[in-house]
Amino acid sequence: MTEQTIDTATGLSAPTEISEERVKRIFTEISEQYEEFNHASSFGQDRRWLAHLVDAAPLDVKSEVLDVAGGTGEVTFAICRRSRPAHILLTDLTKAMLDVARKRIDAGEGRGVPIDTMVVDAQDMPFEGERFDVVTMAYGIRNMPDRMAALREIHRVLKPGGTAVILEFSHPSHPLESAFYRLYLKVGIPAWGQRFTGNREDFVYLADSIKAFPGPDKFSSMLREAGFSKVTYETHSFGAVAIHIATKQ
Repeated sequence: MTEQTIDTATGLSAPTEISEERVKRIFTEISEQYEEFNHASSFGQDRRWLAHLVDAAPLDVKSEVLDVAGGTGEVTFAICRRSRPAHILLTDLTKAMLDVARKRIDAGEGRGVPIDTMVVDAQDMPFEGERFDVVTMAYGIRNMPDRMAALREIHRVLKPGGTAVILEFSHPSHPLESAFYRLYLKVGIPAWGQRFTGNREDFVYLADSIKAFPGPDKFSSMLREAGFSKVTYETHSFGAVAIHIATKQ
């Protein structure tokens, strides 16, 4: 990795191991409850956000899809519910998350779409360039200590004309909504973590990482710096999340 790495809880410079070891521990711990946690902590909005992500992706029956930081398969299975691409490669840094995804594949959630899984560090992917038509990611880039390396890797593995669609938490712009949102991050997310895993402190990290993540305009600038030519975004739920659409020329 060539970029300066950060502590994803603060956005400040730090060795990559701090964030990566923490992320592996947290997501190994919550892997079996991850889908339920997302649904509860978002008050059911997560499924709507995923539907918007899939709708923003230019998918067809010939599409080769890479799902980065795909975890237990939430994006992958949302794609399978709404489209039938040729193939999806579901990747994640945490093996325990992919173990859950494989159980879901075996249970038929892929709906006949060919799906493979692979443990991959998105900041240094083992794929040849120009391999995929579409790259998706939800809630993943925020947890990567070298975000520019990950974005450049996504750009590298996309075919010319390919599209990356990235869903990430954002920041409401209205002062009242922003104040409520920050209070919910401070109190609500750790409370949900306590409810699902018995561990409050790890979910203080998740809330902090959301607060420390750059807003959509700055993240759009990062995508352009990574080499993407056409970059747009759309916000949902009063600005709590943003879906970024970036095309490789």
